Amino acid sequence: MFEHKKVDITDRITAKFHENGMQLYVDKQSIGHVNYGATGNQYNLESGYTQENNKIYQYADVQAGATQKYTDCDSEEGWC
Repeated sequence: MFEHKKVDITDRITAKFHENGMQLYVDKQSIGHVNYGATGNQYNLESGYTQENNKIYQYADVQAGATQKYTDCDSEEGWC
């Protein structure tokens, strides 16, 4: 089962500077840009991304609960 969650991706962000700000990327994919302004930075992010409290988040479907890797293992023979 999957849940739609807000995931902190701040540490995965890279940027390229340009004249008025920065272009933002995650895994070489552009996710938006930041423009410098007199009243502060303006974030213009693609759909599915948001900026809050100096962090950038991505809305993603993540698996809910713990995942079980092996089920119904045969304890006598050692096979799973």
